[in-house]
Amino acid sequence: MCGKIEIKFRRIDKLDKNFTQISNNVFYLLKGKSTAYMVYSYLNHRYNTNYNYAFPSIKTIQVDLGIGSNKTVVTAIELLEEKKLIKVIREKTSINKNAVNKYVVYYPVAINALTEEEERLAPDEFIEMMAI
Repeated sequence: MCGKIEIKFRRIDKLDKNFTQISNNVFYLLKGKSTAYMVYSYLNHRYNTNYNYAFPSIKTIQVDLGIGSNKTVVTAIELLEEKKLIKVIREKTSINKNAVNKYVVYYPVAINALTEEEERLAPDEFIEMMAI
């Protein structure tokens, strides 16, 4: 039996360090894809800055987000990869056993072409541009 959870709410202008920031451009890239948006937000939330990736299992994502099936999570991850919002690092611990995936998370900074100043930044600052 679950206990009752009390939640207190604050106005958005009172945000502190206990929140996850998502680029507004993600709304355009994932328009109508609510599960993918949930998974992307979750991976941002679980991102480990010491390792520079998130590494929850598919089952953990499914349970924590209340998603009905593993396939739904996998489909969302595939869409996030296609949209260049994440890079999945898949490894094996042995010949027959996969390790937990590692997720490098990217955020879209420009819907339109980059400015000259943005292009001069370090090469790894931006991954490829894509048309939506």
